[in-house]
Amino acid sequence: MKTHSPFRRSLLGLAAVTAVTLTLAGCAGGSDTPAGGTSAGGDVEVAGVSIAKDADIAAMVPEDVASSGKLTAIQFDNAPADTFLDENDELAGWGPDLGRAVAAVLGLSFEAEVSGAFDTFIPGIQNGRYDTSWASIIVTQERLDVVDIVAVHESTTGVITRDGAGLSISAPEDLCGLRIGALAGSAFLIQIEEIQSLCQSAGKEAPTIDSFPQQAAAQLAVSSDRIDAFMTAKGQLSWLLRDGGGVEGFEIQPLDYQPNLEGIAVGKDSGMTEAITAAMNKLIDDGSYKKILATWDIDFGLVDKAEANPAASQ
Repeated sequence: MKTHSPFRRSLLGLAAVTAVTLTLAGCAGGSDTPAGGTSAGGDVEVAGVSIAKDADIAAMVPEDVASSGKLTAIQFDNAPADTFLDENDELAGWGPDLGRAVAAVLGLSFEAEVSGAFDTFIPGIQNGRYDTSWASIIVTQERLDVVDIVAVHESTTGVITRDGAGLSISAPEDLCGLRIGALAGSAFLIQIEEIQSLCQSAGKEAPTIDSFPQQAAAQLAVSSDRIDAFMTAKGQLSWLLRDGGGVEGFEIQPLDYQPNLEGIAVGKDSGMTEAITAAMNKLIDDGSYKKILATWDIDFGLVDKAEANPAASQ
């Protein structure tokens, strides 16, 4: 498996990445085999797993999408191991890999535009510019009001702080009075607002909130002591600080906050929710889902069944 180190480049000031359209044939997967490679049998290889078209499930795809031959997506550029640009500026991560695999089951190609403006993703799906977005889309009622979400993974929220800052955060109350950052447009901002209310109810100082357009900007803010902590999916933090990851000077705090379902945002008017859910469940049932996530060291939070529009966590 490749070692990807996008944060080393980002923390040196190259945080802004120009949006670029990447097609299935040109995107790298989470293995040394290029994603979207076609085997002799005509199947698509994703992260070393051969994925075949399922004619019955493909028949569920609306005619306009089937005739276009592609499943469109908007993907975040800097949230490994979920979705990011690798050192070759190619789209990588378990989210895009699941997108490629589902597209293959549906007889489509996976075409993704990559952007650092996460807060534009839901509006872009809502207005029909994109069919989908894969990974890191936490199920919230606010989002379910405007898009469908097919839940494919359970994540918890984690916190990183500057190494040596002397902070110990194992409970939400430990965040009271701190300066906390999260990604603009993310559900983590909602969680920090909940923690603000918790602190105020306990008679403690509420944390302040800063939002950042990209994770690299938030990490820089932590390292320069402009904020005390950054909150995001704990799996992403583990990837960031893994051995050989190229990023130093941070520590993951013990807090595991609010397990949340996350997955695929789908346009309500796209007609694709049922087909994507069926394709995901085929990948779960035949073991491809588990193999693809294992490629990215994701062995936690796996689901037994993909579910469209589950109840949001409270």
